[in-house]
Amino acid sequence: MRVLHLIARLNDGGPARVIAQLARTLPAHGIRVEIAAGRCAPDEGDLAPSLRAEGLSLIDVPELGRAPSPLRDAWALAAVMRLIRARRPALVHTHTAKAGALGRIACRLLGVPCLHTYHGHVLDGYFSAPVNLALHTAERLLAGDCHHHALTASQLIDLRDHHGIGRRRRWHVLPVPVAPVMRTAAPWQRDLTPGIPVIGFLGRLTAVKDVDLWLATLAALRRRQPVQGLVCGEGQERARLEAVARTLDLPVRFTGTVPAGEALAAMDVLLMTSRNEGLPLVAVEAASCGVPVVAPSVGGLADLIRWGMVEGATRSDNALADACLRLVVAGPARQKRLALAGRVAEHFTPARLAPAYAALYCNLTGTISAGARSRVKTW
Repeated sequence: MRVLHLIARLNDGGPARVIAQLARTLPAHGIRVEIAAGRCAPDEGDLAPSLRAEGLSLIDVPELGRAPSPLRDAWALAAVMRLIRARRPALVHTHTAKAGALGRIACRLLGVPCLHTYHGHVLDGYFSAPVNLALHTAERLLAGDCHHHALTASQLIDLRDHHGIGRRRRWHVLPVPVAPVMRTAAPWQRDLTPGIPVIGFLGRLTAVKDVDLWLATLAALRRRQPVQGLVCGEGQERARLEAVARTLDLPVRFTGTVPAGEALAAMDVLLMTSRNEGLPLVAVEAASCGVPVVAPSVGGLADLIRWGMVEGATRSDNALADACLRLVVAGPARQKRLALAGRVAEHFTPARLAPAYAALYCNLTGTISAGARSRVKTW
């Protein structure tokens, strides 16, 4: 079976890394994966060259990309429709907002099964009431009779029940595959002050991650005990955030983009302050290599907190600082939490989840066995 993954761009973020894991593991289960993507902006890390070097099947769709433009988006829709006609996939699996919108429209027009994954969303807490209404209306119209994929049960309830998107029987819940991470030494780690706990951030420096709250939490924590900050990642917010850290007189090391194993090896606690998340890969990666995670109960993080992988706290600087302080102190409670988080992380490995994704794809195209169906229903 051929499955075409459609994404706006293969920037170094969660959705692109998830697609890469599926492309690596699904061929062993009879699924041939092709990836169609637009081009990254100059300020973004691009995974496409490394994925091509691995031998994964990538198709360039120049009309796709981050910035919305009515004329360019119309060209992109035409390009996506031509691509689907040419490749004749059994299923189109779309990711991210723009590719999800264009892919769902194209599949509806061409009569091709479509599955759209919500890696996160901006339907709450980002825009004014009129903009929120427009976004809700657009998502409901786009949903049509397409299938939709939530990464956790909480996200399913949020999108399907609270926001009223899609048809109830066409929603599916399945976590994303996350490869375990090994701690890795790197020369830049020597710039950190020995003996002072490191509170870390790992991800894109964008508004949805709310690194301003992360800095405020670090400041609140420093009023209670000495700590230092480590921010690993790039994005359009970096220069402004560095200036904020200097204004607050915070000892924060900004590294830019570094491998997850290097970043996590330097952290005593990974602090997340996102406004919303689907299922953050970084939280699972941290759990796999023994780094405790503190985060607010938003999106899929609510499920990770419930499963014991993440220490939850109210989304405020003082509450998050309290949670970090509990985990900075070594002791039996910290070790118990790390052990539980590591066991939960084992359920997210690509080898474990690939059969469930293969079964889901077969289910959506009507070529599934009873045994495969049971694998989907375990989540």
